[in-house]
This record gives sequence, C-alpha cells and structure tokens, in this order.
Amino acid sequence: MTLNRETPVDIDASVASEPPAVAVRGASAQQPSSSAAVEPFVFRLGVLSGITTDNFWAFYGNEPSVWNSYILGPTKPALFSLDTSTGSLTPELVLAQSAPTWNASGWRVRLQLNEAFKWSDGTPVTAHDYVFTFDTVRSLELGGSWADSFPESMASVHADSDYELRIEFRERPTLATWPHAAGLAPVMPKHVWHDLVTDLDSAGLYALSGDNDVSGGPLMLVVDTGEHLMSAANPGYPIANTPDSVEYHVYVTEEDLVGALLAGDIDSALTPKGLTQEHVAAVQDAKDVSVVANPANGIRYLGFNLNREPMSEHAFRASVALLLDRESLAPSTPESTGAAMSMIPRANRQWFDETAAAENAELYGGDIGLRLAKALEGLEGAGYTWAKVPSIDDSGAFSGGEGLLIDGRPPQPLTILTPGDEYDPGRTAYVQEIADTLAFLGFDARPVETDFDTVVDLAFTPGEDGELHYDMYMLGWTLGSPALPAYYRPLFSPDGVMNNTGYSSEAFTKALHDYEMAYSEAAARDALWNMEATLFADLPYLPLYSSQITEIYRSDRVWFDLDPGLGGLQARLGGIGDVRPKH
Repeated sequence: MTLNRETPVDIDASVASEPPAVAVRGASAQQPSSSAAVEPFVFRLGVLSGITTDNFWAFYGNEPSVWNSYILGPTKPALFSLDTSTGSLTPELVLAQSAPTWNASGWRVRLQLNEAFKWSDGTPVTAHDYVFTFDTVRSLELGGSWADSFPESMASVHADSDYELRIEFRERPTLATWPHAAGLAPVMPKHVWHDLVTDLDSAGLYALSGDNDVSGGPLMLVVDTGEHLMSAANPGYPIANTPDSVEYHVYVTEEDLVGALLAGDIDSALTPKGLTQEHVAAVQDAKDVSVVANPANGIRYLGFNLNREPMSEHAFRASVALLLDRESLAPSTPESTGAAMSMIPRANRQWFDETAAAENAELYGGDIGLRLAKALEGLEGAGYTWAKVPSIDDSGAFSGGEGLLIDGRPPQPLTILTPGDEYDPGRTAYVQEIADTLAFLGFDARPVETDFDTVVDLAFTPGEDGELHYDMYMLGWTLGSPALPAYYRPLFSPDGVMNNTGYSSEAFTKALHDYEMAYSEAAARDALWNMEATLFADLPYLPLYSSQITEIYRSDRVWFDLDPGLGGLQARLGGIGDVRPKH
C-alpha cells in the first residue's frame, strides 16, 4: 500500500536519482499475523542511505526522500491503503468505503473506523487522531505532501465519537480530493504530539526529534545508528503480515550492496531504479540468488520541441510515429516491457484500457507500405518534396529519400539528445534507430550522446533568450502514484511546470478539466482516455516503451507471497508485507 502525495513525476528514475516519495504498508497481507513461526523472522534489507530525519512531520513536509519513505512510511496508518500492484484502494483504518452525501448544509463523508487499530504503545487509534492531524496541518500551514493530502476543498474534520469520523467539504469533492487525498493522508498520534505543537510554526515542528513518536502502521523504528536501522512489528496493527523485524543495512555504493547480497549479509536490496544491466550480469548465475523483473511505473518517450521547425509541423511528428517500428524495437531494449501506446503503463490495471489504447495505436498501425504512404501524404501536404522519394520495393528493401526540400528549402541538420552508454546502453541504440528513420526520409539527423544531467538541462532549462535549444530528446518519466495519475497537467497543460515541448491544445485542456473535476472513477477514466486520444493524435511526445525494474533477493532465505506487478518490490518497500522466510 502506498501513500504518494509528493512530486507527481520525475525524469527517468528522477533527476535526483530518487522517485516520488511513497509510503508503503504491505497491502497484499489482509490477515492477522501468523504465530506459526518458531523463531523470529528478521528480514535484512540493503539500502544506499539512511534517514535524514526521524520526525514523520518533517519527512512528509520538507524531507520527502525515497529513503525516508522506505523506513518511516510504514509507521503511520491512513484511512485507506494503496495496493501498488493493482493501483486500487482498500480500507485500512476505515471499515468500508463511503461516498460523499449532500444536504442543505453541504457535502460530507461519514466514516466508521476499525476499533482494532492501536498505536505501538497500546493507545487506540481513533477519529481524534485524524482530526488532530488535519487541524495541525491547517493551523501551522504545513506544505509539501501535507498540503496535498488535505486540500483546501476540505472545510473541516470532526470526531462524532471515538470511531466515527466526519469530513466536511466546501464543495462536492472530486475524486482527487476524496478518497485519493484525504483518504490516503497519514494519521499522527494526538497523545504524543498535541502538547508539542503548541506555539510552534512549521519550522519548529520539523526541527523536533521523533524519538518519542509511536507507530500506527505495521512497523515501528526502534534502532538508528546511521549505518544500521531496525524496525519491529507493531503488535497493534491488525492486518499486517510483516516480519518480526526488518533490518536496514546502509551501503555506500550499489556495488557494495550487490556484493553484500552475494555474500549472504542481506536478503534483498532497495534500489529505487532497480539493478543496472551490469549488476544483473554479475548476479545472473549466482547460487541462491533470484533475479526478478517487473514493469515499472514509468515510460520512455521521444520529446519534440514544438517551437522549432520541422518539429512544430504535425506531419513531421506523425511520420516518425508511422515509420519507427516501436513494436520490433521494444524487445531488443533491455529495460523495456513492450511498446507504449499511451502514457498509462499497461501494468496499471486500475486505469489502463486495452480497447482505447488499441484504437489510438491504429492511427499509426498497418503494414509498412501503408504507413509509408500515409506518412508521405502528410509530408507532401506540408510542403515536402524530394528529388528521390523514399520508397519500399516489393521485396521489402528500403530506399531512402534524397534531395529533401521543405517549402523549397533544405532542412537544417537535426539533433536527438540522449544519455550515453554508461547511463543506459539500450537508449543509444534506440536513438540511432530514430535517426535512421529520419535519414530514410531525407533528414540529416544526428544522435548526441551526453551525460544525463546535460540532457535534462538542455531539454528543460531555457537559455538567456528564454528559448529551449533542442530539437528532440529521449528521456523517461517515473509516473508517481498509480492510484490516480496526476502527471497530465504538469507535462502537457499550457501552464504545466514540466511542459517543455510548448504543447497547447483546447481539446486536451477540456479533457484535463473533466478529468480533474471527475466525481467518480468511471467519469475520470473517460476523461483520461480522451486526454490520451488527443495526445496520441497530436504527439507532443511519442511514447516509445514502458520500462521495467530488475531486483534481486536471496532465494535460500526468503520468498514473496505475491506477484509484485507494477513497480516490483521497490514500490512495496521491499515487499515487507509479502516476504516470507524460507524454511
């Protein structure tokens, strides 16, 4: 289960090599812990960093690192949990989902809480804890994920009894507000923090120690030496099936971490991006080490600068989509799980629509002869001429175009930015295929390999003239929480903070409004696939392939009671709710 209320998207595994902050709590385990094991089960995880704070308020407010989320995330409950493998919400503190109701005084949600939950010191978790958390966020004007979790459309929160919670809204709550914000908000223990927050501002709260905090989630942090941390199972959490304790061993480099697993010092590893191909090769034949690959909640894409010619011409972008054989290229790309036909990964079972995605794919489908004819028709309509037109003969042999002119002028050379081999060998080969496709049309297209940060800087940071100086680039996005995709506005809205292509569309803006104002999943899904249809027709991005994450664990020590699915074990904090000892 995941709480993801931080940055909606990150470039690749992220610009800072960390995905959006998440908090995961063993979503698949919905039965009380078994007492059958004779010896305590200690699950040993390797990590690349310890925590920067032991104060959950600070972690969720202004220190949302992935390492903090791995270790502090499981210490707090929420009304609902998120199963990252399916993207669905399930009751955690609440007994059941509840829909908003209306009367003359406004909109509200009434919830009955599960009386079985207790903080790790034995104090019951009640509606008063949720009210206290909300009131503290509002009174101290906490930002970051706290502000996202309690949006302004929430007017007030009330404990009608110890286990009856009432949330009042200023207007009919959209799906994004209820249940995906208020329902996934972490709950803090009132009896620990109430007196401490008096007369503090947010900075003062964040500066406090978390030594005296208690856990309401499945794990409670009990040891932190910097290089070694340990969490113990919270006996007051009734629906977890976690180990008796989880040890986090901190290593300086990924090489050290992999070496520790090979030596048997740890059982599994938490690496946000998964293993590199180099590390996979190093452990592939190791005895008692299992290598598993799962679809990541991410996508790789080709971005176009729509403020430069010829990328500004739709016919140019469509010709790349028509002629680049993404279906054939995907299997040969090490980190790929298949060609992408939408910004929603196929593995996101909650939101992916196979029929709608197939309809979008038909825009650029068919045999290569038909696709070439369609591409040439569009280009010729946009003023393209050739001394020798690109062609494919009856045997399937390609003959590239020569003497290309656009409106009577030869095009300038084009560049395609990509991180080099050391970052991801598969991308270099893929970008070369894109360049070859453009060369077939008569362009001088040149892959430009450079370091990852330089690609990001050129693609997203304007020069002194206020313009972005790139033609095309290949990068990827980690897509945030799979429960309610929130990346469409930042990536594609005219006011989107990460809209570096210059894309603007009235049709997309309308569909985005419908999506963000949806009151049900059915309405949101319809609007989402309207956005997808518009994006796939307009092509500010050309989706290339969905990515995967490769992980390792000691199969002589542990096994996992699930098929991890989207995001793999990393999305489930290493599988703390799914791991079982190997007897």
